[in-house]
Amino acid sequence: MVELNVQVADELPLPTIGMKTVLVVDDVAVMRTIISRVLRDLEVESVQAADGAEAFKLLSKRTIDAVITDIEMPNWSGFDLVDAMRRSKDPRIATMPVIVTSTLQSDAVCRRARRYVGVYFMPKPISVSRLSVTLKMIATSRWLHEQFSDGRSICL
Repeated sequence: MVELNVQVADELPLPTIGMKTVLVVDDVAVMRTIISRVLRDLEVESVQAADGAEAFKLLSKRTIDAVITDIEMPNWSGFDLVDAMRRSKDPRIATMPVIVTSTLQSDAVCRRARRYVGVYFMPKPISVSRLSVTLKMIATSRWLHEQFSDGRSICL
């Protein structure tokens, strides 16, 4: 049995728990830069793409731990990217966590995001603290899954 100290986990930098590189996808260069700066402050490297098609190509070329994507973009939208990822034959890409962002905060957008496993919706403007908490939650969940996939129990 392993005891998880929540306070210690909260203080761990994201790279320590497996969140090292995030792909930032947005057709607006300023948004990509802002999110990348936030990630740098969280000690996470970022890779940038201007649309979903470019992002999908990068996923097979780089080691990426998560994706943050805008929904409304030319060429491939954020949902086009998520659809392609979930259909991928590469299990790493097919199960990769995705945070979709949008200025559209409609119920329809939220419902569509929730249709996918491992997809989280975050309205714009993106809250730095909410992004940090979401990335820590994703990283911690994956870390726990990897550490305890052998059936050992976790004591909280």
